[in-house]
Amino acid sequence: MSLLLLPLIAVLLASITAGIVGTLAVSHRMVSLGGGLAHAAYGGVGLAFLLGWAPLPVAVVFTLGIALLMAFLIERSPERSDTLIGVVWAMGMAFGILCIDFSRNYAGDLMAVLFGSLLAIPRQDLVALGVLDAVIALCAWRFRRELLAMAVDPEFAEVAGFPVRAFRIGLLSVLSLSVVLLMRVTGLVLLVAFLSIPGALAVRWSRSLGRAIWMAIGLSLAFGLAGLAISWTFDLSTGACIIAVAGTTYLAVTLRNHS
Repeated sequence: MSLLLLPLIAVLLASITAGIVGTLAVSHRMVSLGGGLAHAAYGGVGLAFLLGWAPLPVAVVFTLGIALLMAFLIERSPERSDTLIGVVWAMGMAFGILCIDFSRNYAGDLMAVLFGSLLAIPRQDLVALGVLDAVIALCAWRFRRELLAMAVDPEFAEVAGFPVRAFRIGLLSVLSLSVVLLMRVTGLVLLVAFLSIPGALAVRWSRSLGRAIWMAIGLSLAFGLAGLAISWTFDLSTGACIIAVAGTTYLAVTLRNHS
């Protein structure tokens, strides 16, 4: 049971992150940006291996830079946002692969980055995830009215005097931090699903942003615990099991609503 203590804590902390950030990403139509950041973060991981440094801080700085670059490019060409996201997505992955090709450092930890390693998550990652949870929970509560106004009608929010641009950059920054800190749970490849599925279901079932966030946290926790149990019982990849549970639930709900 002691072997499961850290993974259980990780699932709880990750559920808070995914519930808050995922709901905000869905309600503010930033899911595709989250996918772009998740894959671009691989560039930061590759750079860390090339330099021989710890992956987490390098990936955080690199992904934050990518988030700011995306915000800059999309603001100037909003009609080409899908193309820009795809280009940055691919360039980040390509940069990471090339860095690893040139690196002479051991790259055995890359599978954990790509597909998750919840059962071997380091304590420092849990501390960082806990700090992120506290910060985003406080910010979401403090700016709940502004976030709701931006989600409902960003043009009206801007006319009403809300700093829409600053909030958008802030959301992208939080999304980029969440991507890096959650990569040990589901891996970068599957991460966007863990961020978007609970939030999408919660937004569908709730008319209140606050209730949707609480519901998304509960759904993320349920998916995480179920996936961890399946992984532990059948010796399977934890991240894949979590996403399989979440994806199956989402498809079942969608099919039921259209039946």
